[in-house]
Amino acid sequence: MRVAVIGVGHLGSAHARIWNEIPGVELVAVVDSSPARALEIAELNGCAHYQQIDEVVDLVDAVSIVTPTPFHLATSLPFIEAGKAVLVEKPLAATLEEADQICQAALRSGSVLQVGHIERFNPVIRAALEIVEQPLFIECDRIHPFAIRSTEISVVHDLMIHDIDIALHLVDDDLTEVDAHGCSVLSPTEDLAHARLSFAKGATAFVKTSRVALNRSRKIRIFGHRQYVSLDLVNRQGFHVTLDSDYDSADFLDSLGRVEAPEGVDQFLQRHLQQSPLTFVEEQPLRAELDAFLEAAQGHCEPAVTGAQGRRAMEAATQVIESLRGRGESLEKA
Repeated sequence: MRVAVIGVGHLGSAHARIWNEIPGVELVAVVDSSPARALEIAELNGCAHYQQIDEVVDLVDAVSIVTPTPFHLATSLPFIEAGKAVLVEKPLAATLEEADQICQAALRSGSVLQVGHIERFNPVIRAALEIVEQPLFIECDRIHPFAIRSTEISVVHDLMIHDIDIALHLVDDDLTEVDAHGCSVLSPTEDLAHARLSFAKGATAFVKTSRVALNRSRKIRIFGHRQYVSLDLVNRQGFHVTLDSDYDSADFLDSLGRVEAPEGVDQFLQRHLQQSPLTFVEEQPLRAELDAFLEAAQGHCEPAVTGAQGRRAMEAATQVIESLRGRGESLEKA
């Protein structure tokens, strides 16, 4: 497979490096609006460098689009229309209308389209997806130190969309209500945001994100029927707690309706709850994502994150932004 990377900033340079490491792939070119940056990354990876996309379309079978979000449509369409396999970093596009144009173009041309929601490939997340069934309540906390990169878009599209996608993937139900709060601190758009996502069959996800923190933290807690999974995505660890299948709180109530544990709380919990560490195979998420895209590009499977799924995450993120900005407008009028 002949591959190119379009946009070789911080993340794009990682795409180029990893493509260069994958057997059966030839990184033929990188493209960047900065000639100096394109040359630098090309020399590091032993490939050609260009400034114009049209110089590369006929040279490749697949491409990574890692340009800033406002340019996703313009940089992906020439490859999609030529029938190339295209991986577009999240979010899929700057607007829902542009996302629709990308998806529709892929349907017309038959191009393989995958969206770069990299958290789907975090080994801790992948391990949790294998054991969680019908989640009822999800909490996602993501805080990140401030960086200049991506401040042209809201933290909702920059960071929160990772957890929105995970929640949508876990619940797999119609999103019926969104209630959100947020504000800007250092950027022209929101740097902090909290949102409650409510689903048709009763599941709820609380998603909290900040990009003006002093430390980095990414944690997810998932509650299902008689089970709980806690994930630490930064430290790559987690645990799974299950409740005895025959446990019924009615069997342990005192006259006031409180749960009683005559043998002590610790023994009570040990008796009815089983906790085990989450086991998984260590892997680099970006490598796993590119491997999955390569499999889809070669026709061996469907894309791991389809254009429709990327569009759905964008739609939910748009609802979050509309909710929090609508609340802000109401406060200003008050």
